[in-house]
Amino acid sequence: MRDLFYVPDTYFLSHSVGCLPITSGDALMAQFLEPWISGSNWMDWMPIFDEFRAGMAELLDVKSESICPQNNISSALTKVLFSLPQERGRNVIVLSKQDFPTIGFVIKQAERQGYKLRFVEGDPTHIETWEAAIDGRVAVAHITHATSNTSHILPVKDIAGLAKSNGAVSIVDVAQSLGAVPVDISVWGVDFAIGTGVKFLCFGPGACFLYVAPHILKRCEPIDVGWFSHQNPFEMAIENFRYADDALRFFGGTPSPAPFVMANNAMKIWQATTPHHTHNRIETCLSRLCDHVDQEMIVSPIQPKARGATFVVSPDNRLALHDKLKAKAIRYDEREEGFRFSIHGYTSDQDLDVLLGAILEI
Repeated sequence: MRDLFYVPDTYFLSHSVGCLPITSGDALMAQFLEPWISGSNWMDWMPIFDEFRAGMAELLDVKSESICPQNNISSALTKVLFSLPQERGRNVIVLSKQDFPTIGFVIKQAERQGYKLRFVEGDPTHIETWEAAIDGRVAVAHITHATSNTSHILPVKDIAGLAKSNGAVSIVDVAQSLGAVPVDISVWGVDFAIGTGVKFLCFGPGACFLYVAPHILKRCEPIDVGWFSHQNPFEMAIENFRYADDALRFFGGTPSPAPFVMANNAMKIWQATTPHHTHNRIETCLSRLCDHVDQEMIVSPIQPKARGATFVVSPDNRLALHDKLKAKAIRYDEREEGFRFSIHGYTSDQDLDVLLGAILEI
């Protein structure tokens, strides 16, 4: 798989930005720039979005009508929150402090509409924590599948079921899990899913998606709309807006084709290599790290089914590890919880040896 990407040596940052597929430049020229040069532009660009929807639907095992392209997760979440009808006595949005900060920033703005934030108290990987937080006053439960800073996997199906039994809507964020571990949207029974391809899927920035479950679609009336949210975008009747019959009602204004050209090109790699093989490779590498590193310094989960694709450590002497990583030119990042190193299908055994050596030397 490594030969299909431009992979810098000792690159462990796929949780931030996945590596560029080697064929991306050719795809961008053929499908975006050449139509622009020739003047055919939108005639050739429009099918790009249909291809993206179909590809994401195949990857997620859902129908393409339930997929809407998005520019970023923040925008997708905003569109969802402000599309839902408000019910009297139900104005609480539940989330976790382990969610990525952008989630909290967006949900905070919902207070303008009378919503109240409620952070779960306790370990978000335990269903009991959510049972204590979700009641009949909850309108929305936001669930992060794999946490960004520690790579813990949450019991999405159980939390979504709890939300449903209390009459609440569920939204799952799969930014740190899609492409790294199995994602089972249909099995989970969530109402919405938001995600990005910039990380493990290697789409590049700007190609995100929103999944809308068929049963909830007709309840949603987005306010952040545009002509691509229209049932017939090219009708051009300014006084006759009608929501699209499918998830495209969340699309908005004029989209940018370029990120989705890159996404579709990367998607072909996933279709050819199959996610299952990548997931297995990631598991093998993570297990090797966990087997050799002192468990006292490991922050991310040890058990395979409990973790995403990021290995997180916090040694007593963090400065010493920082110096070792710098000396070996290892690409990583650091959060308060620890040093983050993500594994991908293109991670080589040689790079893993270098990382393991740096950690064991402190």
